[in-house]
This record gives sequence, C-alpha cells and structure tokens, in this order.
Amino acid sequence: MEEIYSEFPQLETKRFILRNIEEEDAADLHEVYSDPEVVKFWGAAPFTSIEQTKSLICDFQKGYRDQMTIRWGIAEREGNRLIGTCGYHNWAKKKFRTEIGYEIRKSKWRKGVMKEVLGSILPFAFQHMKLNRIGALIHPDNHGSAILVSKFGFHEEGCLRDYQCVDGEFQDLVMYSLLKKDILTQT
Repeated sequence: MEEIYSEFPQLETKRFILRNIEEEDAADLHEVYSDPEVVKFWGAAPFTSIEQTKSLICDFQKGYRDQMTIRWGIAEREGNRLIGTCGYHNWAKKKFRTEIGYEIRKSKWRKGVMKEVLGSILPFAFQHMKLNRIGALIHPDNHGSAILVSKFGFHEEGCLRDYQCVDGEFQDLVMYSLLKKDILTQT
C-alpha cells in the first residue's frame, strides 16, 4: 500500500498542536468521551470506564497504521493537554473520499476551537491525502456542527433515514459534503 505520509503528521494552529494520540492521553480523553452532552450526537453511549477510552485510542492507532483513519489529538499549546480529537475516518483512498469527525471538552465549546482546527485539517486532506470529497454526517439536532461545516463551504446533501442505532433507537443523520472544486472556487 502506497503511504501518503511516513510518520504521523503533526499540525499546528495559533492555539493548538494537532498530534498523535497516545495511551498517556487516556485520562484527558476520558473526560471528553464520558460526558453525555459531548457524545450526545456521537452515535454511542458515554464511556463508563477508562478501558473504553484506551480501546478507542488503540482503534485510532490501528486505523492510522491501516490508513483508514487519521485522528489528531487537539492539544493546548500550554501544557500539551488534550481537549478533544478531530480527523478523518472511512477513508476510501481509491475513491478519493473520507468523512470528518470531531469532539471537544464541553468547557471549550463556543470558543472558536473547531473553527481554528478545521482551518488546518481541511487543507491537509485535499493537499496531502489527495482527497476529492469530505463528508460530514451530522445529527439533525446538532445545529452547532451544521453551522460550523457550512462556514467552511460544506453543502447539505440530504437526510439518511434511520442511519445509525444508538441504545436501540434508530436515528437519522444529515449528509454534508465538501469537494475539492468547492475549495478552489472559494479562493
């Protein structure tokens, strides 16, 4: 398999370092994934044990090794503490597409964190991952996320009915997309 990058690509923004997630980050990330409000639209129940968080970190690392996923830890420049994650999953290299995902600690909501972070990872996807399309699956009630991706030029494509099942309840998701040509027409 042709590698697009030989080692985990670290990115930097004004306030954050987007870096590889290690097992030592489990306690910080457990605060994120165990918060019911943070994971409300994530598609899974809040974590109840640190082992679940460690398992997720292993999944992120395996996904990176298999070049199916790239998930950055969002670390504050001061202290290097993770406040969340962001990245791409369901990466179909031969189809030139992926899906974006992100979550951050509730205390960091509405402070421009994800706007700053997406401003770094979106160009990375088109320039270095050689993608043509980035999808975003968003719960219809997650208005903040819909507004965020719209600011970056994502287009709403439509509702995927009963697309996921969480705790025995089927939920719709709305598909948004950003194409490489959308970015080129914005500049």
